[in-house]
Amino acid sequence: MKHYQPQFLWAGLLLVCAVALFFAGSTPALAQGEWIVHSFDGTHGDQPMGSLVADSAGNLYGTTFEGGTNSWGTVYELVRPVPPKTAWTENILHSFTNGTDGSEPIAGLIFDSAGNVYGTNIRGTSSRHGVVFELQAPSTAGGKWKEIVLHVFQPETGDGAMPIGELVGDAAGNLYGVTEYGGANQRLACFNSSQHMGCGSVFQLSPPTMPRGTWTETILHSFNYGQGGWPEGGAILDAQGNLYGTTAGGGATGAGVVYRLSPPATEGGAWTYKVLHAFRPAIESSEGGRPRGALTLRGRGILYGTTSEGGTYAGGTIFELTPPAVPGEAWTENVLYSFAFNGGGTDGSIPAAAVIFDQTGSMYGTTTAGGTANGGTFFRLTPPTSPGGDWTETVLHSFGQGNAKDGGLPSGGLIFGKNGVLFGVTQLGGTNGEGAVYGVTK
Repeated sequence: MKHYQPQFLWAGLLLVCAVALFFAGSTPALAQGEWIVHSFDGTHGDQPMGSLVADSAGNLYGTTFEGGTNSWGTVYELVRPVPPKTAWTENILHSFTNGTDGSEPIAGLIFDSAGNVYGTNIRGTSSRHGVVFELQAPSTAGGKWKEIVLHVFQPETGDGAMPIGELVGDAAGNLYGVTEYGGANQRLACFNSSQHMGCGSVFQLSPPTMPRGTWTETILHSFNYGQGGWPEGGAILDAQGNLYGTTAGGGATGAGVVYRLSPPATEGGAWTYKVLHAFRPAIESSEGGRPRGALTLRGRGILYGTTSEGGTYAGGTIFELTPPAVPGEAWTENVLYSFAFNGGGTDGSIPAAAVIFDQTGSMYGTTTAGGTANGGTFFRLTPPTSPGGDWTETVLHSFGQGNAKDGGLPSGGLIFGKNGVLFGVTQLGGTNGEGAVYGVTK
């Protein structure tokens, strides 16, 4: 089983989710400031893996990979408690059937300005290669959400397969995402006997021009291994409409790349693909390799991300990529922190999700392994006090293994709540051992 991960909401809602989150409740605190907001029980979801998002009222929304009425995954809402209540209330908005609606969502959700949510399933329908879906919000409070399948992937036609990572949307209502497999380059280097040919793709879904019309898919790029293959983290957008992302493999040495896709100068033209940085295998370099998470864009076009392996201590890295002063020249990679190999230290190991920043410039993220109990960590990186200095890591919480009550295997990205509280999900553990939503005080 794979573990992936947020990215950005559509224009107008990103700020809402960053700062208008919510009262954290007064669930009994566990060690190091961590507490469980909600534990899944299988019947109402199992194995949350994608990122959380929030509406303007501070209610949380997410997906579970399995569980629900039909055991094929769910979309859920966690309604924040209003004092004097302290417990969050879970509502299942949709239980997938593994039929025309798809199954097994890995990524989280994004909102549009009308309050509808969008997401992906890696499987489902007769094609078995995944779908993009919309859940339309009810017109009255407490009403039923309606699922609509916007696209069914058909890799045999050159389409992508197994959409993964969060979607991102632009101001025009277009959706962008990645598929881990499929695409037009059906070559041996990209063959996976358990899936299908293809190194993956970046796709665009354009909304219909008429009500109840059909969404239009366009493959913006098909990966070819030599310039990257198998993207696992979703793409992100900048203000100019460029898409940035990572691939877990391929590239000059097979250790993955950071890429940019630039929109055409004229409508209908081809997007321009460029490798900004190609990672080298861990045995050749201490810079890190095989990035599995999405990127974070900050400042003047600086990209931040994680690699799941390599680094000085072989447990993965956090890196920044700085654009060149002269357009067209090479981007500069700088490793900000190297994690110890799995079990080799208490600082965490194998980061696989995006990082986020607070207003002071400190960075927050998760690792899927390592920590005091080797169940993963929730960490903070504090920037250096002088240029060129070292970033300082602080482990805010070490998760337990397997069915630990505090959760285990943190996956997905992080979001900020009020009063400096951060929230995320663990694929395992919690009260029932089926995964949990947690909070941590920084």
